[in-house]
Amino acid sequence: MFEVKSGYPIYELSHKIAMSPDPGDYARHMHSCCELLLFVRGDASFNLDGILYEPKPYDLLVIPKAIYHFLIPRPTAPYENYVLDFSPSLIPEEHVRRLFARPWITNIKEDEEFCRFFHLLDAYYENYTAEDFAICAKALLRELVIFCSYRMEKTVEVKAERNPLVQTMLSLIDEHLEGPINAEFLAKEMMLSKSYVQNVFSQSMHIGLKQYITQKKMFAAEGDLASGMSSGDVAAKYGFEDYSVFFRLYKKTMGVSPAETKRQRDGG
Repeated sequence: MFEVKSGYPIYELSHKIAMSPDPGDYARHMHSCCELLLFVRGDASFNLDGILYEPKPYDLLVIPKAIYHFLIPRPTAPYENYVLDFSPSLIPEEHVRRLFARPWITNIKEDEEFCRFFHLLDAYYENYTAEDFAICAKALLRELVIFCSYRMEKTVEVKAERNPLVQTMLSLIDEHLEGPINAEFLAKEMMLSKSYVQNVFSQSMHIGLKQYITQKKMFAAEGDLASGMSSGDVAAKYGFEDYSVFFRLYKKTMGVSPAETKRQRDGG
């Protein structure tokens, strides 16, 4: 078992077991990194942007950046997983587009080639120094992601019931992310009351509509900042007339300022 947290471009590599998992230990969140999560065993549900999925042993969940997700473990059985969180910049853009265009799931239980990558992570951690583990894990993760992108024809897309109203809301949010989208806008587009829109969204997504929209805007803004856009232009792009409001929300969501995001991506 191990847990290694560093920073850009690899944020976390871990293999953990919780003998009696507490749901309160598993945060509801979205993040700016890509994630591979291998569900090894346990009794749990997984929520991916409002779609509830019941994972099977050795299901590999591929989670793109800015996808709201959380685990709902039940303390009836030990929960074991591998979590690999990393920046899309770690791998070629063609593989990012192919692999992380949407959330998807594949079961690798009978695939020895696939399982080998995770067993090697354990072996590297147990036998190498921290410095050598970091070098080898980075190379192994790159190989794993590229390997994974070639296995997509065997994948099973996440399919489950989602409230069609919520699906419409999510589509409208994505389509109008650069504008001043809010509950009033969605209610008008869907010809529903503002309170009804807010209640349906929060009940399905387990996050407030305003908070969700803010987080989606901030993660989109991060990509623009990393590509070289000025902070002022990015704020305006996502509908913030007052830069101080954008700055405050960005730092609260991302943990760093817009300028710090630029420095991190520049290697500073």
